[in-house]
Amino acid sequence: MAETGIFAEKESHEERSWLSHRLADVVYLTHTIVTIWVAIGWLGTEDWMLWGVVILYASTEILWLIRSDFCILTDLERRFRGVPRPDSVLEQNFIRRLFNLFLRIDITPERSYILTRTWGRLSFVIASMRLAGFIPF
Repeated sequence: MAETGIFAEKESHEERSWLSHRLADVVYLTHTIVTIWVAIGWLGTEDWMLWGVVILYASTEILWLIRSDFCILTDLERRFRGVPRPDSVLEQNFIRRLFNLFLRIDITPERSYILTRTWGRLSFVIASMRLAGFIPF
């Protein structure tokens, strides 16, 4: 398995309870659902699906702006697991972890960062244009 940044360095993690790890799993699952929703939600046939993409991605961009590009869900999962905060945003690696899990592909942290921004913004634009009626489906 590919190196997954701060989550791979087990020796630096603090001991946490079973409950803390299960809460981290819930945050990870929520993060995965939000990511997949934004990635493919623009394909939806209902307006509420498109609004979900617009609201989720706009919120994500605002949180990245406020939090210096650190993801609040990754930080919450990290806190529950007892993983120290990385020095660089590129060490968060949530998208790399998803690519490894679902596609068995290792991408660089830089490509992960670019892919996340590009795909999210593209999804946001397409969903917005569909809601405005510019793209009929």
